[in-house]
Amino acid sequence: MAAADPRSRTRFWNRLGLLVGMPSALVAALCWVSPIHLVVQARSEQSVPFTLGRTAAVPAAWAHGDYVEFRTRDLRPYYAAETPFTKIVAGIPGDRLGVEGRTFTINGERIGTARETDRMGRPAWLYHPVPDANGFCQTPPTPVTGATSCVLPAGTLFVLGTHERSYDSKYWGVVTAAEVTSRVIPLF
Repeated sequence: MAAADPRSRTRFWNRLGLLVGMPSALVAALCWVSPIHLVVQARSEQSVPFTLGRTAAVPAAWAHGDYVEFRTRDLRPYYAAETPFTKIVAGIPGDRLGVEGRTFTINGERIGTARETDRMGRPAWLYHPVPDANGFCQTPPTPVTGATSCVLPAGTLFVLGTHERSYDSKYWGVVTAAEVTSRVIPLF
C-alpha cells in the first residue's frame, strides 16, 4: 500500500483551518491529542456560537444551554434524513412549551419567533403541538391555530440555533432521544 502524500495531508489541515478560522496546526493538534470526533461548521452557516467542537457522551440529564448533536428525520425539501445537526438545548423534559402565533416560550420566557417564509420565500413550516390528555406535547395530525401550551415529555428536547434563520424546533418540532448522537463541547 502506497504512503499518503504528505502534501495532501497539509492541504487538508490548511483547508480545515480556513473553514473554522484557526491555524491549521492547532486543528491538527486537537485531533492528535485524543481520539475525538470533531463537529465543524462553516462560519457563514452557524447555528451555534462556535465553529469547532468535540463530541462527548450523552448526559443522563440534559440542561438548558447544552449543545446537542443529532441526526434529523426526513426534513425535505430542506434536509434529507440522517443529516447531522448541532443546536442549543432550549427545552428539556418537564418544561412547559408555549406557542402563540409564531412566538415560542419555555416556562413563560420568550425564546424565539418562527419566520413566515424560508430563504426562498416559500411559506415556512411551523411546529404547533397540542397537549394530550395528560398535558404532554403531541403533534396533531392536522395543523392547529391559536395559542397552546404543553409539557415536553420524557425523551424529548426543544432545540434552537443562534442564527436568525436557524432551522430548528420552531419549525419541525422536538428532537427525540433516538435522534440524539452526542453532547458537543465547544473548542473554538
